[in-house]
Amino acid sequence: MKKNTNRLASWVLVLTLPTALFARDKLTIVHINDTHGQIEPVKAKDGSEYGGFARVAYVADSLETEAEAEGRGFLFLHAGDVLQGPPISNMHKGKLDFELLNEMGLDVMVVGNHEFDFGQTNLSELVTEAEFPILSANVFYEHGDFLVEQYEEYGRQYLVVVGLTTPGTPFGTHPDNVKGLVFASPDTAITDLIENKKYGEKDLIVALTHLGYYEDSLLAEQVPEVDLIVGGHSHTVLEEPREVNNALIVQAGARTVYLGKLEVEVKKGRIVDWEYDLILLSDSIPEDPGMAARIAEEAKVVDEKMGQPVGKTEVALVPGFTEAKDEMSLGDLLARLMQEETGADFAFFNQGGVRSTIFPGDITMKDILTALPFANTVVTMELTAEQVEELLNFNMAHGPHSGGTLHLAGVEYDIEDSSAVNIRICGQPIEKDRTYKIATNSFLAAGGDGYEVLKQGSGIYDTGTVDYTLLISYIEKVGIIK
Repeated sequence: MKKNTNRLASWVLVLTLPTALFARDKLTIVHINDTHGQIEPVKAKDGSEYGGFARVAYVADSLETEAEAEGRGFLFLHAGDVLQGPPISNMHKGKLDFELLNEMGLDVMVVGNHEFDFGQTNLSELVTEAEFPILSANVFYEHGDFLVEQYEEYGRQYLVVVGLTTPGTPFGTHPDNVKGLVFASPDTAITDLIENKKYGEKDLIVALTHLGYYEDSLLAEQVPEVDLIVGGHSHTVLEEPREVNNALIVQAGARTVYLGKLEVEVKKGRIVDWEYDLILLSDSIPEDPGMAARIAEEAKVVDEKMGQPVGKTEVALVPGFTEAKDEMSLGDLLARLMQEETGADFAFFNQGGVRSTIFPGDITMKDILTALPFANTVVTMELTAEQVEELLNFNMAHGPHSGGTLHLAGVEYDIEDSSAVNIRICGQPIEKDRTYKIATNSFLAAGGDGYEVLKQGSGIYDTGTVDYTLLISYIEKVGIIK
């Protein structure tokens, strides 16, 4: 496999593979997305396991062998967000993930918002190490050069893959990670590319996107030239492709639990027939033995460093909100701990800041860093009553299941006409002529998830206390979370 280098300095690099490889009327497309460092299998509450890179590698290799035997073309795609997850990935800043993706023969990926989480220099190194093209047609430097390749072309008048990254990336990673970059409208970027390259009806146009299912649907409506959208970002589990306008849309959940297999028949650049299988990667499916052994070696190092228990829990500490008796919202707990630590009038933690469940039993540092991988610090500031109201209204605009939805401690309110009313802070009605001390994490304080109002606070102070240390201190204090 040819290794491309210096992608960050290039405008457009076209790699045209032998026409005989892809100039066929039948093609198998295998896809994953939002793997988020899930190199090891995902452990379920009942003890069963799903996914993991070794299982992905086994299935992808089997499907490629099957496609070759049937005389089909084969393409293995990743729809972004390789980075940001458990310690086995984060300790290497994603480099181990990319080494394993090289081994399993990934063909193309698109840049996701979390690819920026360890900075642009780290992303540049990953792009150089990758033995597959990394694409984005709508991200470029302020001086004009594109961040990476825009597209990948396989045999003229057959197949082109165009990468598109969410324009919300400046709010989906720390703003410092994307300084100097412009995130253009995806529909404009791909339309301009189609027009400039003069792609026509005989070209099969695949949009490899990290936009989210809703935005993928809009893209299909706005750009009728697109034939297939292989998506990510929203972690949507689509058991069957959605047909929107002229395009099929597929997405395979997240964290390697699923792998999608789409078989298409193409005539003159159009998909005329298709079959789809969303494969649940349960532990009944074998793993690639060589990759499993490599991952086990890396996991052993992590366990030696982080495998000692720091306490216990009798309830599952879960992402998001919950009312179940055997569960506790980790986001709610962290908001309360930040309020207690800082003496703030109220505190809040974003829902997307908690990435996995800590199951009942011993709690290790590995468990904690898997659930809280971002290492955000606790920040305090003063907000006016008007800014508090703006904050709460913006929180509601996210809806209940967004990564930007806030876990709140010390503040309550009622909802009327989609606005926050009857706001109570520490049980008392909000006073219009005073300011309030708040505590949050450094991601939100920098305007993450779109909370620009927090950049306008006064007396902004970064305590330097990392969020997960609050949880560790709490566990050490109570011994057992009940």
